[in-house]
Amino acid sequence: MGYSILKLFKVVAMTTSHWLRSHQFKNPDIDTDVVIVGGGYVGLSTAYWISELQPSLKIVVLERSHLGAGASGRNAGFLTKGSATFYKTLTDHWGSEKARLLYEFGEESVLLAHQKILKSSPEIKFEKTTSLTLFQSDAQKQDWGNGTFNPESFGFNWKSSNELPTSLQNSFFGAYENENEFRVNPIQVLKSLRMSLEARKVQIIENLSAFELTPHGVSTEYNSIKCKQVVLALNGYFPQFNSEFKKWIKPCRAQMLAVELEDEINSNSLHYDSPERVYWRKDSEKTLLIGGKRMLDEKAEEGDFEKLSPIIQSGLEAYLRDQLKVRYKVLHRWSGIMGFTEHELPILTKINSPLETFAIGGFSGHGMGFGFKSAMEMAELVIGKKTHSFFDQFKDVKITL
Repeated sequence: MGYSILKLFKVVAMTTSHWLRSHQFKNPDIDTDVVIVGGGYVGLSTAYWISELQPSLKIVVLERSHLGAGASGRNAGFLTKGSATFYKTLTDHWGSEKARLLYEFGEESVLLAHQKILKSSPEIKFEKTTSLTLFQSDAQKQDWGNGTFNPESFGFNWKSSNELPTSLQNSFFGAYENENEFRVNPIQVLKSLRMSLEARKVQIIENLSAFELTPHGVSTEYNSIKCKQVVLALNGYFPQFNSEFKKWIKPCRAQMLAVELEDEINSNSLHYDSPERVYWRKDSEKTLLIGGKRMLDEKAEEGDFEKLSPIIQSGLEAYLRDQLKVRYKVLHRWSGIMGFTEHELPILTKINSPLETFAIGGFSGHGMGFGFKSAMEMAELVIGKKTHSFFDQFKDVKITL
């Protein structure tokens, strides 16, 4: 046979049937100011901020599938600044001052998303909550605490076991808690953004792939879009668009599981168990979402197409049984593609291209938290309000297409 099962799966997973295309008959060429390639949370947020800051610009958003088909519609719905372990890692790598700047950036991004998106539509169901960075033992916490990171200076407050929700007390030694986080339905967030954009006359085109950039705009499967500027918001799919991105952004899968609980968990926080590399939260009183455990099959999880990993899915179930000690019924299993950078921070930059082009992506698992303010930074680059992004101080990125 010419194709292995794996290769055949990849071809099928990354294409859309001819019969499902909504643009196969007539796609006249389009003339606009800005084209945003990628209809996920960051792409839509970039369109939101460009239209907010310079309403006169005509904007087209291109999505090769449907809005939220990628990681934006496949995550656990954590609108969060990130765990204490994330900021410990940043402190170890960049020092306390820069780590603190990143914390403040994430905090502002989350609060902006709450103000501009969550509160904008009564149809969005969200809950203000806290995050808990969990520890299973004192020894684990002591080992974790080696270094210069001071959790309290970042707003993480220690809770001992008897201060945790009762359903967690027998499973965990304690946790660092952080406030002003949100549980969200990410698809509802995208729908709210879509409604805002359509009210501003932003054109959103789904089921249409951008193939290449030209001196005059973007070539798609069926037409040409003439424009002055392009924003690539492709996150884990950047290397598919152009191989030059391979050296900057690596696509990796994240495995997710939704279960119906037979036992009570009375914690409504966002939970991180960093040594286990697991994150989880309740979606309702009887539904729990859990993801992570990539270290069980890390090399195999590198790639840009969705598939289930039996090893990791089994690891997530083992965590539910052995650590959370709950009985459950599996509702859904899925995976999503994230874009990782070497320094685990996003890339927001102008790139060398046939026309004025910008790239935003590589959020390394922190797209929901950092994405909204990052999109504002990108919008300010596009309209000329800024010449460098906040993230330029962490990595000098030079990309030529």
